[in-house]
Amino acid sequence: MAPSNLVWFITGANSGFGQLLTQLALSNGHTVIATARSLSKFPQPLQENPNADLIELQITAPASEIVAAIDSAVSKHGRIDVLVNNAGFGHMGAVEEVSDQEARYQFDVNFFGLLNCTRAVIPHMRKQGSGTIVQISSGAGLLAGQGAPIYAASKFAIEGLSEGMKEELKPFGIKVHIIEPGIFRTEFLKPSSEGKNVASKKDGYLDIGGILGGMHGKQPGDPEKAVQRIYEVVTGTGLGAGMANQLRVPLGSDCFAMLQNKVQQLTGTVEKGREVAISTDY
Repeated sequence: MAPSNLVWFITGANSGFGQLLTQLALSNGHTVIATARSLSKFPQPLQENPNADLIELQITAPASEIVAAIDSAVSKHGRIDVLVNNAGFGHMGAVEEVSDQEARYQFDVNFFGLLNCTRAVIPHMRKQGSGTIVQISSGAGLLAGQGAPIYAASKFAIEGLSEGMKEELKPFGIKVHIIEPGIFRTEFLKPSSEGKNVASKKDGYLDIGGILGGMHGKQPGDPEKAVQRIYEVVTGTGLGAGMANQLRVPLGSDCFAMLQNKVQQLTGTVEKGREVAISTDY
């Protein structure tokens, strides 16, 4: 039976996975501290829910502001049991097409915002001797493809951070999960369908912004099923209970295919690279 009194801190909770997970946790009796850039972005039902503590937080704010928000939440609610780093977006474009400003902003939102929230919550979870940190990555964090390598790089950074962090935090009773969604029917691709978050095109490159934008509203993944699996992984219930001790949690048949492809690539490297690798030892 799932615990019914967990305190969740969910970033980017006004839409997509963040909003659905917030609603699901609340419906199961949990308390949720939900963040968005503006309180006006939250739907009315969340604004009226007494167990939803809605706060304004820019994920790109200075680290000191994020620490203050986390500290205030712990002071008010006594603890944070689950941190869900959900806020993020995808910038589409080939490496040559993406400007320095665009690349840095992609990392400011997807990686450094997540890093600051994570660093701010760890001291509280260490003191508690328990906690779960959920990092929303992507299938692109497993297997990068052409068209959005800067986005993939930001997700690869999350994967590397979380993989190392998992071992650091295990002695303190803190779990880490990397959630790797494929393409789900949320608003994630809507900006691309409107020509936003897409780099200036250069001749010869794949129009990934146009391709993905054209998929908006037709994505294969069901976001409600996805957040149900995330909730189950965190609470150790239902179908997701079997992944409760796993670092990586792929979601979607498309992401699972990407995982299989990655394993095949690495297997090929192992099989062909052994002699070269070992030959470089003293």
